[in-house]
Amino acid sequence: MMWLVRTLVLSLSLSLGYSVEPGCAEWNLHPSNANWVCCERCKPGNHLVSACGSEVKTLCVPCVNGTFTTSYRAEACSRCTQCIGPQRVKHPCTASTDTVCECVQGFVCGNRVCTFCVQQCGKGQEPTDDRRCRACPAGTFNDQIHHKCINWSSSCPSPDQHIVASGTASSDITCSLSPLNPTSPTPNEKDSGMILVIAIICACLIISSALPLCAAMYFKKEKTVKIPPGPVETPAAGRRLVPEPEQCSFCFPQEERGSHSSLLTENKPFELVV
Repeated sequence: MMWLVRTLVLSLSLSLGYSVEPGCAEWNLHPSNANWVCCERCKPGNHLVSACGSEVKTLCVPCVNGTFTTSYRAEACSRCTQCIGPQRVKHPCTASTDTVCECVQGFVCGNRVCTFCVQQCGKGQEPTDDRRCRACPAGTFNDQIHHKCINWSSSCPSPDQHIVASGTASSDITCSLSPLNPTSPTPNEKDSGMILVIAIICACLIISSALPLCAAMYFKKEKTVKIPPGPVETPAAGRRLVPEPEQCSFCFPQEERGSHSSLLTENKPFELVV
């Protein structure tokens, strides 16, 4: 009769249970009955029906649908968790694992295993103990989803900055470089300075190239200017001077030596006719 009951229980469990392998995973021989074995550990998803018996497979049976067990020697299976309200099933229940729930959009899990959901608080808000949301108090802010509000910063992170705007419920204070002590030029100032340096370099190159050319042209002009003639030297008494042909711009042709019309005579002083 007892074997008939165990067989019926096993058949019912297999028909209603999950697709798991029934039976005992580890067993030992009975200390006083050599024909019996005692189960030390059921297979995953099975609960213990009898600690000892003649058949290993009849000692443990699978959990029926809607139940599970994580113990290897549990005598009964636990009921699977139901996802209700704003929860939804993330992973369904199995014979060896419970249901895993998650929250629908607009809600977040209230604890690590997500046994309940709370309203999701946005930026500028923080969660309360009664699972609701409230606005950040004055002087605090929250720029993340479902986080606690924190105090505004009391000063700027850099000593050369100053506060230009107070914080809000969703943002901290706003800092900017001080206009009195700028530490770095703006992009436009950098570009203007680079253009000025390039212009100065180009001007120096042009001037240094033009100076030798101007000096050469000046000295060349000085050489081409005609030097004016100096004062005519008076010949000494009794000395006869004959002008050179290239020293007069225009000269009358001289007559032959001994002519009475000769321009130069021994008794007359030297005269230059132009």
